[in-house]
Amino acid sequence: MTTTTMARRANAVPEDPRQHARDIAEAVDLAWHSRYGGSRIEVPMSVVAALALVAREAEDVDQLAALGETIERLDHEGFGLLIQRLWCEFAMLRPDLNPRTKHLWSWTDEDQDETVLRAVQAVGQAALRKGVFGRCGPDGWGETDLLGMLLQTMKSHGGRKGIGQFLTPESVTLLLGRMAAPAEGARILEPCAGTGTMLLGAAQAMREDGLDPTTCEWWANDIDPLAAALCAVNLHLWGLGLRVVVGCGDGLLDVWMREALEHRQIAIDEMQRAWRQVRQIAAVRQLLELPTPEGALERHMRKAKPKPPPPPPPAPPASSTFDAEAVFRQGRLF
Repeated sequence: MTTTTMARRANAVPEDPRQHARDIAEAVDLAWHSRYGGSRIEVPMSVVAALALVAREAEDVDQLAALGETIERLDHEGFGLLIQRLWCEFAMLRPDLNPRTKHLWSWTDEDQDETVLRAVQAVGQAALRKGVFGRCGPDGWGETDLLGMLLQTMKSHGGRKGIGQFLTPESVTLLLGRMAAPAEGARILEPCAGTGTMLLGAAQAMREDGLDPTTCEWWANDIDPLAAALCAVNLHLWGLGLRVVVGCGDGLLDVWMREALEHRQIAIDEMQRAWRQVRQIAAVRQLLELPTPEGALERHMRKAKPKPPPPPPPAPPASSTFDAEAVFRQGRLF
């Protein structure tokens, strides 16, 4: 079997995207609850979201297959460092979404005990083996709401009922979004967005009509911080562009819109200041010709990277050029 064939099988996307998303969600739910417990479900959701973001940026399935093999070989400490790095990079890429996505990645700033890290690793391996890279990679993104399915699976009915949260089936929200069929440049407002499935339906309808969803303004809000965080990630995964505002508040009031814009601008300004500091440090290191130190994650990734196969043995000489009598005289046969 060729490397390309193996890579495509490892990242294959089943025909039914909803069933595939359900399979991934159930595997993650089982991995987390069997290793850790029912609390802090934002942690496994953070792991799946981070892996989905990696898959979204991949160029092809071969690259994803190689990366997935390396990630699966990481130990629990290295995998925890990887998730932390992925969220740091996403924060730099999309600072406008940081006020919402912080609910997913703030745990990575804490000192984690071994139990949590092993549960995090188990979640990542379960998601990878069920095909999260294929679901969110070059051949599968934008078809279904994987993170929404994960939220429904991991939240108990009692937990949803306690905050008055009753999630509309994905098939209904996708259909409603498709019925909206926005024009390019439109402003789409969803004050009770959940994880954003209705907006996905609207974007799907636009693309089918040959329209570009990134020309629109996408405004989304939900009262549940976790749902709002997953919605923010989804809007990036689904390629809705930079004209995105995600709030977290009472959808019946318009105060969430003002607060979302304020928090969004503050986060962008903070990241710009951080970038200026990073550039200054990089300039000093270059001036002093200082080597770039290898971080802990780089060491783990280097150790986990599969070693290349050994070169094949040299082919035996052709019979027409092999002088057995001369070799025998030189004593090299035995």
